[in-house]
Amino acid sequence: MVSAGSGSAKPLPQALVLHTTWRGRLLFLTAPLVLLGLGGYGIVFGGFQIFNSILAVIGLLLLAASLLDFPLYSVVGPEGVERRCLLRRERRAWSELRTIARPANRGIASRVRSGLGTGNSSGLVAEIGARPSLLTDRIESPAEFDALENAMAQWVPGMVLRASRPTDGTAPTWLYKRRLGDGEGLIDALHVERDRDR
Repeated sequence: MVSAGSGSAKPLPQALVLHTTWRGRLLFLTAPLVLLGLGGYGIVFGGFQIFNSILAVIGLLLLAASLLDFPLYSVVGPEGVERRCLLRRERRAWSELRTIARPANRGIASRVRSGLGTGNSSGLVAEIGARPSLLTDRIESPAEFDALENAMAQWVPGMVLRASRPTDGTAPTWLYKRRLGDGEGLIDALHVERDRDR
């Protein structure tokens, strides 16, 4: 276990796991498949017309982006952040990140590009360069927020979590998720929540 700082009464997790929603996963897989299906149907039955081809290409590009860039869950640990998508794992050291933040309330198109949808609840992003990388598409629980804030204070002193604390009663990101099969050695938010209640 990573020891907590002097101001914390609980030990820090070895890593904190933040999950994305099933709704977000389905949205980012279904929309490209619909476009790809419509474009493919048009090509098969109508030939290579411009509209059909454009639909198919857009669907294919969006599907690739969903498989490569929308995380199933993100692991925040002492070495940095790892986003685990369907077809790849992206690891970023703390030195590559400016911070972890709640995204600004931008326009709908910008929010969709960041994987945050159009709802009022915002998840967390890792700020890397000009484009933020989605960590979770929903707001985390107060216990998850506290665990992340305390962990960052020790793992990366000087880096401030730029997000307001969620209101009490906010459900954790693991609520509808099973335990990770490949998460041996990780302490996910479920354990953080249980430890907090002890």
